[in-house]
Amino acid sequence: MFGSMEEVSVDWRGKPCKANKHGGMSAAIFVLGLQAFEMMAVAAVGNNLITYVFNDMHFPLSKSANVVTNFIGTVFLLSLVGGFLSDSYLGSFWTMLVFGFVELFGFVLLCIQAHVPQLRPPHCDMVSNGDHCEEAKGYKAIILFIALYLVAFGSGCLKPNIISLGADQFTRENTKQSKKLSTYFNIAYFAFCMGELIALTLLVWVQTHSGMDVGFGISAAVMGIGMISLASGTVLYRNKPPRGSIFTPIAQVLVAAITKRKQICPSNVEMLNVSRNNGPN
Repeated sequence: MFGSMEEVSVDWRGKPCKANKHGGMSAAIFVLGLQAFEMMAVAAVGNNLITYVFNDMHFPLSKSANVVTNFIGTVFLLSLVGGFLSDSYLGSFWTMLVFGFVELFGFVLLCIQAHVPQLRPPHCDMVSNGDHCEEAKGYKAIILFIALYLVAFGSGCLKPNIISLGADQFTRENTKQSKKLSTYFNIAYFAFCMGELIALTLLVWVQTHSGMDVGFGISAAVMGIGMISLASGTVLYRNKPPRGSIFTPIAQVLVAAITKRKQICPSNVEMLNVSRNNGPN
């Protein structure tokens, strides 16, 4: 069983991995870099998003809270999509590489909108004069939602693959690597917490005191650093190739069940023959 697991691990070109060249902590450290920086970027946006939507885009407070709730919920809901694409078609590494850039583009678009006055409603104090402030509509609202859901789509597809790609770098065949797997998970949790801590302190402070455009710009820069970290380990990663759509075997079972629904079970045939042979002459 373990031998077959070793055989299905390939490098970024689809060639079999070499034990002395691929995997291990030297490869996993690049994945940990992405985890820390991506968490830092998305947490800074998510935790201060209601301030931007309310003060800059002039959405009512209830609508602003709903926007933030939908954004966070979409991130976690789309984790199912990321896991499906990874297992069925792309593999963890290529899923992360593709959707990492999708997330990065979302951060850049948020930064552009926060910086360019023409992409936002006229300045107005929502606290003291909220009833007379112009709410973002039309292309301004469209740009906002496109940017937010690009970030949500990218982050959602990254989250289920970051830990799994890092864990794939350690094999049970290699005793030293197997022992280091628990160390990797401890470091991964530490990277997650540090990214969250810096986002909730330093980056949120920057957004509040230096402007949301600067804060979003830092999130974009931080995400860019995370993608550089991921790409830097390309030649070192051990990758599990995709296994095809999970719906294919399910469909095959359903088709077989429907087409053979009138066939007699072999056990029933045998019981019928035994009944005839043992019946009265």
